[in-house]
Amino acid sequence: MDSPKKTPSIAWHPAFASALQLELAQYKDILEFQTEYPLTDEPLKIDVLIIKKTSPIPIQKNIGAIFASHNIIEYKSPKDYLSIDDYYKVKAYVYLYKVITGTVDEVKLHDLTMTLLSKRYPKKLMKHIQEDRNNKICKQYPGIYYVVGEQISTQIIVQKELSSDENLYLSVLTDELRSKCTATDASRFF
Repeated sequence: MDSPKKTPSIAWHPAFASALQLELAQYKDILEFQTEYPLTDEPLKIDVLIIKKTSPIPIQKNIGAIFASHNIIEYKSPKDYLSIDDYYKVKAYVYLYKVITGTVDEVKLHDLTMTLLSKRYPKKLMKHIQEDRNNKICKQYPGIYYVVGEQISTQIIVQKELSSDENLYLSVLTDELRSKCTATDASRFF
């Protein structure tokens, strides 16, 4: 019995790139073509991914009230800031996560959220979201702003504005923490 013949694999992407160059040959002096262009030197990584297990229990905590099944979080350290490009980078991560997780359209857009956390209020980003993207910013809780009008449920958390009663651990995650305890108070820990 003869084994089935393998159909040779065709490298379509290089052929496509060549066809594009031929189609646009009259503009070769003003166009630069780069094929298989690497977007990053390092692997793309999401700062934190929180997957909500199947449960009817809603998250009551202020920072998680927006959460759906798949929650992508970008954290900026105290010395860093949240830029307009960070916003689009995280959006790209969300869409990329959607398409590489599970089967085709297994993760729905309504099952995804995006959270961006920064020490300071990102003025330029908030202005961009409102004026250039035509979305609304609604302060949902102290330090927590929802972006209304985006395809992906989005919140921006400003650490400095969070209630230390409600968000103690995020509030103390700062480079500005000052000790208020005396030597007597400190001796209780040793």
